[in-house]
Amino acid sequence: MEKLTFCTRCCLDGSVAEIKYDENGVCQFCHQAQKALKEIEVEKVNLDKWIKKIKEDGRHNKYDCMLGLSGGVDSSACLSWANRLGLRVFTWTMDNGYNDPRADENVLRLVETLKVPLYRYVLDLNRFRDLQSAYLKAGVINIEAIYDHLLMAATYEMADKYSTRWVLSGGNVATESIMPASWSYPARDLTNLKSIAKAYQRRVSGVPTCGILKWNWYKWVKGIKVFYLLDYLDYNREESEQMLIDKY
Repeated sequence: MEKLTFCTRCCLDGSVAEIKYDENGVCQFCHQAQKALKEIEVEKVNLDKWIKKIKEDGRHNKYDCMLGLSGGVDSSACLSWANRLGLRVFTWTMDNGYNDPRADENVLRLVETLKVPLYRYVLDLNRFRDLQSAYLKAGVINIEAIYDHLLMAATYEMADKYSTRWVLSGGNVATESIMPASWSYPARDLTNLKSIAKAYQRRVSGVPTCGILKWNWYKWVKGIKVFYLLDYLDYNREESEQMLIDKY
């Protein structure tokens, strides 16, 4: 058996088809992450400008922005910071039948303490599980693409429903900047989702979806934008987790 060569900086190895190393044994994904971190460092000075813009765009609405809460550290920290920055946030959470009760409790502790509204978006669980079974049978790379697609579609649907132009995201470069393309597949590809469902006699109707035309409609006509708040902060996941434990 051929011995795998590991990156000297991260945990990736030769099982990544496209991996390449520099003269010090550091992979290209580490270099990409370092470049992205430097780019967002430059942007941090613009945080006040963006917060002001979000508030201005929401001045005639009940809410300035929306935020999907999973009960995990990133989205929870994002809500805590948004509240400190004076944003009027409408929160929502998606129930896909696999929610950890501890995560649901985290969400309730946050919204009750901060006194922000919460909407629970419940999927058609039978239809969702049908789609999951189709993906498992298909043996494709990213079986989580179904949930990611539905979450993306529901996010835009909710923003449109409540006339909110800004969506806050807990996604961030600091903790999520390394993912080889060969290990995943774009969740936005509705054609792919429909094709897999059809191959195993499953239906996509009954769950939120968003193809390229609808996505462009939301983005360019409705003007809905996603703002990655944590990228504008000195975000440390471990420190944020402790802050959430102490405060909530």
